[in-house]
Amino acid sequence: MTLTGDLSELPLSDLIEMTALGGKTGRLLVSSPDGALAGTLDFSNGRLVDAACGELVAEKAFYALLAVEAGAFEFDGDAPVGGGEGLLPTRTLLMEGMRRLDVVERLRRRLPAPALVRFLGGEAEDEAEASVLAYLGPGSRRLGDIVAGVLVGGDHDEYDALQAVQRLAGRGVVRVEVPGEPPWAGEGPQPELER
Repeated sequence: MTLTGDLSELPLSDLIEMTALGGKTGRLLVSSPDGALAGTLDFSNGRLVDAACGELVAEKAFYALLAVEAGAFEFDGDAPVGGGEGLLPTRTLLMEGMRRLDVVERLRRRLPAPALVRFLGGEAEDEAEASVLAYLGPGSRRLGDIVAGVLVGGDHDEYDALQAVQRLAGRGVVRVEVPGEPPWAGEGPQPELER
């Protein structure tokens, strides 16, 4: 059984919930608006057992795919899927995924991709921060490039990367310079007040 459609008519979150509630087995292929494969979700008897999106796998891939709002989908009921234990329950993944989408949207407004991130000095306190600092290096880089670089390994997603940058900026390890705003914006007192 194959089912195809447009994500603008049937959002992915609704499609996932229907697949889970219907106890379906098969692979859901998600395509971006240009027709490129964005990722896959594998279901076994309605339980999500695997997910892939670029370098991301499992829950991180699931969360990344939830952000795809436009494009197409195809559910292939004959595709071979793994019979593993699966991911977290679908409802739990959907609730967490929607929460993460809200957080990422807020962080994107505060930390836009063109912002320049400068290393000031200090150390990482967790793996996500270490990934950000490793990609940033000793100088400066655009935030969008850092996020893209962190995604390459597949261990962290945009949520992890933006949260890590925010924590690093809060501790003064990095400075985020948003175009059109003073470099101190959002990171403590204004430099002229620190004297």
